[in-house]
Amino acid sequence: MRPVTSRRSSCWEPGNEPPVPVRMYHPGGNLMMTTKGKAWRLIAVLLAFVLLAAACSSDDDDDADSGEAQPAATAADSGAEDDDHDEDDGHDHDEDDGHDHDEDDMDDAADDAMDDDAMDDDMMEAELISDECPIPNPSEVIEIDAIGWEFPIITQYAEELEDCEEGNYRFNLQFLDSVEARSAMTQDAATGSPTFELYQGSNAFIGELANQGFLMPLNDLVAKYSDQFDLGEIDEAFWAMASIDGQIYAVPMVSNTMHVFYNKPAMEELGLSVPTTFDEAFQTCRAIIDSGYDIGFLYMLSAGWAWQIEFDSVLGSMGVTSIDPQTGAPNFNSPAGVAAATILKRMVDECAPGIASSYSTDDVQAAFQTREAILGHTWASRAAGMDDPEASTVVGEIEFAPALGTGSGILAAPAYIDGWGIPVGTPADKVEAIFLAMLAATDLESMQAAAEFGLVTRNGVSHPNGPRDAAAAQASLVNGRGADLTHPAAGIARAKLGEALITILDGTPVEEALAAAEAAYLAEAGDQGLLN
Repeated sequence: MRPVTSRRSSCWEPGNEPPVPVRMYHPGGNLMMTTKGKAWRLIAVLLAFVLLAAACSSDDDDDADSGEAQPAATAADSGAEDDDHDEDDGHDHDEDDGHDHDEDDMDDAADDAMDDDAMDDDMMEAELISDECPIPNPSEVIEIDAIGWEFPIITQYAEELEDCEEGNYRFNLQFLDSVEARSAMTQDAATGSPTFELYQGSNAFIGELANQGFLMPLNDLVAKYSDQFDLGEIDEAFWAMASIDGQIYAVPMVSNTMHVFYNKPAMEELGLSVPTTFDEAFQTCRAIIDSGYDIGFLYMLSAGWAWQIEFDSVLGSMGVTSIDPQTGAPNFNSPAGVAAATILKRMVDECAPGIASSYSTDDVQAAFQTREAILGHTWASRAAGMDDPEASTVVGEIEFAPALGTGSGILAAPAYIDGWGIPVGTPADKVEAIFLAMLAATDLESMQAAAEFGLVTRNGVSHPNGPRDAAAAQASLVNGRGADLTHPAAGIARAKLGEALITILDGTPVEEALAAAEAAYLAEAGDQGLLN
């Protein structure tokens, strides 16, 4: 087993779902039809109760790919921080291709079924590792190499995994910068014989891997253990974000979005109000810079995938999706698209020159923790770090507000999840043990502990000492642009947008960048027959 590396925080954590029905598999075992409106209205209500309960139970009075990510390019492109887009021909995962009905085959099938039943009985009768890791203790040591990128709530989930080391599990948890982690996982999976058995990532990245045939569908295991681990408590909208065409590829554990962070005492010293729109933000950022700060409003726009996420969010706040949810026709090379990309360019040029174009998400977090930045926008999962006395010099000073908008009533905020997945090529005799470890680390007790550091996916779970951004996160999730698009060509659009928009930092005019993205998108999506 490789040496355990030191943990490092991530650079990335984490479109709207289409109005047409999307197939989703719910852990109850049935295949359902749902729509964006129904799923997100349900999750909005549930999140409202959960998050408000967390805020009310706190002693602090302060506010607190997705569905169908798309086909990826090639293994050679795996280092790029964007959605890849090869045709996915690995979605048929039925293990039963034997249709002969002679007596020998039937006898063999019966014997296999009896063996499976016996194995299940043995598993049920096996001694559980502990209350913290309530799964059977393997008779032999099982080593699991896990890889991903880290932020506070992921750190907690990693500790939940390590509780299983009281038994015969051994974990090597390798957390890298997200760019490095995504590249490493893609290259590892592409070998067909992965050296890591457990991948952690956002729904967009999980979908990217799944569409290349790199992740195992987990439906059978989810159905098998749903009752025992109350997997129905994880909202179906989150399962949908971890699924493609009804196939589940990850166990959702983190709910995430983006919103405004601000240093309340510093803003009050300057006599400034917290902006709610981009127009207000530009006025405020100029005032902050004029007062002597280098950063007036901080966005993270140093990577192509970051540009794509923020572009989709700003465009979504205008009521426009990057592509048509039904036909796949591009909407981004348009007056609204030019306006959205121009807003982001101004954030770089006017509000954080030389900084927004180079800072990672880790750097953005550190900037708030050290008062280098007193106003900006980043992931809700970073809120817990603001009050970490070991990392922050401004404990209790950072407050939170909903994401900015353009005046339409829709906020420029996405909806994301993070989860665990198992790569194809993992030894078959280890898969169920790995899945059980995933369940042990995401059971009710584990999520109650994780809720101290961010939003979790089980309904009704909160923590009295959870992050103070509950109200801001709730507003951004409920009123934001929603989850990534699930059209078969959406991943290509995300990839091409990320590749093109990042060139704005090198001086490419906004209009040219969008035109280049559109041409590349139409060519590739057209070649794959994905446009109607």
